[in-house]
Amino acid sequence: MSDKLCAVVGVGSGMGQAIARVFAKGGYDLALISRNPLNMESYKKEVEEIGQKANLYSADVTDSATVKTAFKNIIKELGVPDAVIYNIATMTLEKPSELTEQTVCDTLPLNFFGALHTTAAILPAMRERGSGALIYTGGGFAIEPHIERTSHSVGKAALRNWVYGLFKELTPEGIHAATVTITRPIEAGTLYDPDLIASNHLKLAGQKGPDWDWEIIHKEL
Repeated sequence: MSDKLCAVVGVGSGMGQAIARVFAKGGYDLALISRNPLNMESYKKEVEEIGQKANLYSADVTDSATVKTAFKNIIKELGVPDAVIYNIATMTLEKPSELTEQTVCDTLPLNFFGALHTTAAILPAMRERGSGALIYTGGGFAIEPHIERTSHSVGKAALRNWVYGLFKELTPEGIHAATVTITRPIEAGTLYDPDLIASNHLKLAGQKGPDWDWEIIHKEL
């Protein structure tokens, strides 16, 4: 049985599944969180076939109360996670001149506010223990905005800026906040294969402080 636990918020085909798989291969048990746990049975099975345990939890990241309840149950049943991964985003199409207040209000809950809710739900327990890794899946549009995906660019920029501040705040407390910034769409069998990208999340979770990286930018060399 592993003595390491990773909670993944936002498990679906693509990056979420890859993160669960890579962490399982790295010796972590998994707490898998999504709005509908019934859709995660195949991911749970894959983790168990690797030889690790997987538990399913339900939460809507736009609702802080459900996120808090999910982590309360995780801590009660499995203990305080060693690593928590926030891996949720949404994307709409609009140019900067077309961006409306409503679009920002519709997209920030997934692109950014869910990360705040997740952090608020688990940080007190990590602080009490004095250790933990908080890792957020970011995007290259935070660095170079996409002219037709403005709301996503704004959300990822907010997330990246906030994570850097969180990193500086929490490092003295022994808690590692970091982001994996993905500069291209994921595609299996390429340099942007989700498993290759997820290996960055695993690397960050395994780093020894205080000389942590706050960001890994996954890009072609």
